[in-house]
Amino acid sequence: MTSSLPLILSEETVTKGTRSMASRPHVAVVYADVVGQVSHLGRPLSRAEARRGFRTRYEVDLSDHRRTAQLDSSPLPSRGDAYFFRSKVDVGFRVSNPEAVVRRHVTDALAVVYGYLSGAFWPVTRRFEIRDAEKAEAALNELFLHDVVLDEGITIYRCVVQLLPDNAAQEYLRALESADRTLFVGEAQHTVATAEARRAHELASLAQRARLDAESREQNAMASSSLDFDGLIRAHLAKHPDETAYALELLQRHYAAQNMRQDIDDKRSLDLVRYMIEQGMIHSVDLDVLRKQALGRVQEIASPARPVELPAASWDDPLPSGPVLRMAAESTPVPHDDAPQVIDASRTVPVYVVFDESPTDPAYFDEVNRGMGTLPADLAAAQPEIVDAVRLAVLGYAGQIAVRMPLTKIAPNCFVPELTARPGSSLSSVFEYLPGRIADDVSRLKSQGLTVGRPILYLLCAATPGESSSWESSLLHLADRAEFALAPNILACGIGATDAEVIRKITAQPQSSGWVADPGTPLNEAVSRYTAFVRQSIAVLGRAHLTGGSNAASESPAGFRSVNNSAVR
Repeated sequence: MTSSLPLILSEETVTKGTRSMASRPHVAVVYADVVGQVSHLGRPLSRAEARRGFRTRYEVDLSDHRRTAQLDSSPLPSRGDAYFFRSKVDVGFRVSNPEAVVRRHVTDALAVVYGYLSGAFWPVTRRFEIRDAEKAEAALNELFLHDVVLDEGITIYRCVVQLLPDNAAQEYLRALESADRTLFVGEAQHTVATAEARRAHELASLAQRARLDAESREQNAMASSSLDFDGLIRAHLAKHPDETAYALELLQRHYAAQNMRQDIDDKRSLDLVRYMIEQGMIHSVDLDVLRKQALGRVQEIASPARPVELPAASWDDPLPSGPVLRMAAESTPVPHDDAPQVIDASRTVPVYVVFDESPTDPAYFDEVNRGMGTLPADLAAAQPEIVDAVRLAVLGYAGQIAVRMPLTKIAPNCFVPELTARPGSSLSSVFEYLPGRIADDVSRLKSQGLTVGRPILYLLCAATPGESSSWESSLLHLADRAEFALAPNILACGIGATDAEVIRKITAQPQSSGWVADPGTPLNEAVSRYTAFVRQSIAVLGRAHLTGGSNAASESPAGFRSVNNSAVR
């Protein structure tokens, strides 16, 4: 961009030899007379006009001019004038009134245009906060939806403005965004902590109410029982039948103490009677009554009260049943059983189907998308009873992993996005992504009260991947059940240029199986056979899990040969 743009291309004194026509098509000729009057005739001078006294001839540039500039020397302020916008202006202008240009002697069009733009922009940007750069930009561009004519004879026919906060404003906005994120995270953590505290309080309240209800029922049940020593012993033995010997010893000591006190009382009574007889206080008429009382007491001593009756042996009652711990069962192939089975709707099994997206053959992707697009509807139509037992996810891998459909309950109208060709072929991205994905999915399913079976991973490789050491270490973490408790059963197939040794390494762990397509099988035909295998085996595995069976039988994919001679797991 030049520092100035003159619009008056030439200025000369009018003489007899002065030409009256413009030298170029985009130039206008303007004349000034002796008194300074300016005229733009737009045609050659007549003889009479030549004699009128025109003294000066000017040539004015009428061409269109486009400039792109940044108003760094005069930054646009935001509301409050604390922060400023950086502006980039794409402006187009032309001379629309050459007489005004000469009359005002416009020597630099850029100074006029940029001065006008700066003055027009400032009042607009001052209405907006620094974070509202987009709105301020739109407001500036609305000013120039139509041509703007300046007093200097210049028409601005185009003006497009781009605004960004300057460096200081960007630091300020980043600080605000960081503070907002911190506040958002704090609010989320507060919500979680509040919910956890409320949950703990509700659980404590439930436990307290249960304890109080149990105590109340116990008190009501014991309300009719006597609270003497015999009643207390009975109550104790009902709760602690293993302390029978100790309770009998206490009862024996109690009866012995009672008898001892009674003997002492009897002796005192006899001594009192003997004393009264000796003192003449008892007469013969009273002896018969005393004799009957004495014999009655002797009979009570000789024949004590009925023995203590203990309650029935409550320790023989069955113990209350505790909570049942259910473990997710793994499927093991067995011959098909036609016997009717009970379906448990609370069971489900996650299924992850992963496709190689590195091939460039359009027929390959046509067959992949056709097979997977109809898979949910086919399963729902042919095997409606297993729909609730299967959660299906579809992923693609090339240089990176791509989730085409997250883990979803199968439905007839379930939509599976199309897989597309992408560069690269990285198995590491698959094996590094799945542990975290599987853990999150299983946790979510269990939170819904479902009994979750071991995940199933269907993997189709269409090319031999590189970086062997990298993906093999990632695979070991995914497939080793001692390291990863949710390790999936892997069913891997190789087609096209896939090396059988790759599939063998992928399925080297127990409960995994691998196959490779027969040599020379076209990619689209191999994919068709593979998706048919996936459809059939998902139905078998889903039914086995739904019925609670520990075994399932499935056929190998047609046209494939096993690399490890293991059955479908």
